[in-house]
Amino acid sequence: MADYDVVIAGGGHNGLACGAVLAKEGLSVLVAERGKWLGGGVVTREVTLPGFKHDMYGSSHVWIHANAEFAKLLPELEELGLKYHWANDHITGHPFKQGPGIIVYKDVDKTVASIAQYSEKDARRYKEIYDGFVDIKDGFITSFFSPPAPPSYLPAVMENSEEGLEMLRNYALSPLDFTLENFENEFVRSFILGWATAPGINPLQEGRGEMFYIMIPAIHVYGESIPEGGTMQLPLAFAKMIERYGGRVLTESPVKRFIVEDGEAKGIELENGQKIMANKAVVTNLNPKLTYLEMMEDGVLDEKFLRKVRNYNPGDFTIVRAHYALNEPPKYKCSEEMNQTPFQRIFGSVEDIKRQYAEMSMGIAPTNPFLWVACWTLVDPSRAPDGKHTLIMDTFVPIELANGEHWDDVGQDYMVNVELEKLREYTTNMTDDNILAAYVDTGPSMERDNPCLVNGTTTGGAMRMSQSGFLRPFPGYSQYRGPFEKFYMTGPYTHPGGAISAAGTITANVILEEIGIREPEF
Repeated sequence: MADYDVVIAGGGHNGLACGAVLAKEGLSVLVAERGKWLGGGVVTREVTLPGFKHDMYGSSHVWIHANAEFAKLLPELEELGLKYHWANDHITGHPFKQGPGIIVYKDVDKTVASIAQYSEKDARRYKEIYDGFVDIKDGFITSFFSPPAPPSYLPAVMENSEEGLEMLRNYALSPLDFTLENFENEFVRSFILGWATAPGINPLQEGRGEMFYIMIPAIHVYGESIPEGGTMQLPLAFAKMIERYGGRVLTESPVKRFIVEDGEAKGIELENGQKIMANKAVVTNLNPKLTYLEMMEDGVLDEKFLRKVRNYNPGDFTIVRAHYALNEPPKYKCSEEMNQTPFQRIFGSVEDIKRQYAEMSMGIAPTNPFLWVACWTLVDPSRAPDGKHTLIMDTFVPIELANGEHWDDVGQDYMVNVELEKLREYTTNMTDDNILAAYVDTGPSMERDNPCLVNGTTTGGAMRMSQSGFLRPFPGYSQYRGPFEKFYMTGPYTHPGGAISAAGTITANVILEEIGIREPEF
């Protein structure tokens, strides 16, 4: 008799979400995590000074609130200690050196008014895109949190009308082309383009125009939130739910290999030699290169499948990120109201954005980078000692530097001399005496902490058309089923990709349908 009904390798938030759904349905579940802490990319640690809680990777919780399965779990997760702080007014700020900057509010009309300070025409266009979300909202949610449909489905529906064809064309545009076609003011353009590229999308990448019809409205419909005490409170609550229903969640328990016999997944073997067997399902929440290239016995996988794995692109660029312990939060020069937004995206011009991606493509550390900045203690004071604050700041950089330098060696200097200097151009108080301590993360250090963050890429894989939707992670394997019987996949390398979305619930539903506990929805 097997030890458990389901064994899950990897304690990232998707694996834990999958396990929580399965455990609640009465299955016995075990999750094995290699690290000291749970969460994968949803981790909070005290890396600067005691009492300063820093979200190491994923931080802002937006897409998860569009997940209907998560909404069912949320009341119980709250009983287990998860508490969300919501941005009921100010969500993100976009400071500029001219004018008050643009603020995204929960209220779309207030956001439109902020944009109108730069261009009334662009403000109207923003509202038009938001208003159109009502027509695609249900379809978007279904497609986002279900096994992806074949790529022919959408064109088949839309190709029979002029309006549908026009929308297909818009979807096919690159973020840059969409921005230039739909907005005219240079500040609004940089705000929109910077927002659209946030998930790790190149401005020139065709086929990503659909992002505007989703990202713009979604923030106003679903809002933005952070868990009290740090982003890690989400995976901790999932773990408590698994244990509430009789399951186990192990830390410091690295998986050495997956046990496969006669074309069927049987369980896992830990590095200490312990074998843990499953009679219904084995789930990998690990990066596919780890799962299939390092944790399978020779001969189990054929060369055709292994070629798919080797061709998988874990990400096109990485980040240099600083975690700061501060005396006081940043104070922005552009307007007092900007100081009320806990989260800022600082972009220069469209040309600056294009130049950054061009430099990255040539292996050059960006000379005038955008900044992603978050001071979550403005919303959740529990993340720092009384009166003190935390700050996250990062930008995209190339994985490898053409000059032969290594990020381990130059990351600290880049943060101080480039990123921090850029922030100081927009603020009045980010001086040395305001910074109590700093911790700098680069691609190599992130991968050492978590091998699933290959090269320090945090999206689970490049968000290219060739490995998105029905093609993610590989052609023929988009339905969360692996190459063996009873073997399943979850995590950011599966659809819908990298985000805090608890998309492991999709894998759970696939398993529950296959073993007959739930009826298929379609």
